[in-house]
Formats: sequence, C-alpha cells, structure tokens
Amino acid sequence: MDELAKWAAGICISSAVVCMTEMFISDMKLEKTVRYVLGGLMLCSVIVPIGSVIGEFKADMGSVGEFSGEIPQEIAEQKIEYVQREIKGLIEKNLGGENIFPAGIEISMDIDEDNCINMVKADIVLSRGDISKVSAVKEIIRGLGIECNVSVSG
Repeated sequence: MDELAKWAAGICISSAVVCMTEMFISDMKLEKTVRYVLGGLMLCSVIVPIGSVIGEFKADMGSVGEFSGEIPQEIAEQKIEYVQREIKGLIEKNLGGENIFPAGIEISMDIDEDNCINMVKADIVLSRGDISKVSAVKEIIRGLGIECNVSVSG
C-alpha cells in the first residue's frame, strides 16, 4: 500500500510542476515543444513506477517455474505400475485372439537413472492343457517386441 501512495504522490507532484510550467510559457515560441516535453514527463511519472512493479513481479515468478528434474518416487512407481498393467493387457488381448488364456503374467522392467524404461520382460505361465501352445505364445509375444519366458504350471 505504501508503494501505491508513493506512486500517487509522484503523479500529483508531476501534475503540479506541469501546470505551473504551462502558466509561465503561454506566450513563448517554443510552447508546442515544451508541452510535448511536459507530456512526456507526465507519461513517465505514470509508467515508470508501474514498470518497476511489473519487474518485481517477474522476479518473484522466476522461482515458481523451477523444476529440479527429479520425479518423486511415488510418481515413478505409479508410472511403472501403469506401464506394467498396459503391457499385461496388450499381451492378454493378443493371446486371447489366438484362444490362449495364460494362468499368470508377470511383467518386469529395467528402469535407468533417468526414469526411462530400457527393457521389458514378460514371464507367462500356461496351464497344463496349453502345453502345446508354448511356441505360439513365444512367437506372439516376441512379435510385440517383448522378451518372454513361458512356463507351464503344476
């Protein structure tokens, strides 16, 4: 609030100076030039304080947009769970299209220090009745670009 009072006082003082100067120059040859200069003075007395306030605001906003580049652990874990769920769904969809319904699917991923997924591996467990489909499962999963291990349960 103190800044606003200073700004208003500056405008009032500038106005008083402009008015007094205009009274003294009423019959001079340079009247238009002096009025132009006085108009610039009034304009500066209004704009310069606003510019300093905006500059301070920009300086304060500079710290808001900083990002350390590290993803919080909870978000990284949620990303991993989401990707595993999506890959599992993709595998189930592709195997289901061939009437192969695995007893279990486990997805393992290798995450590097930049939180990027480097490798995806699927461990697929088939029931004893699907023992003849092991090679078909491997072919389908490798066709998706996923490394896989296929085993048969009990």
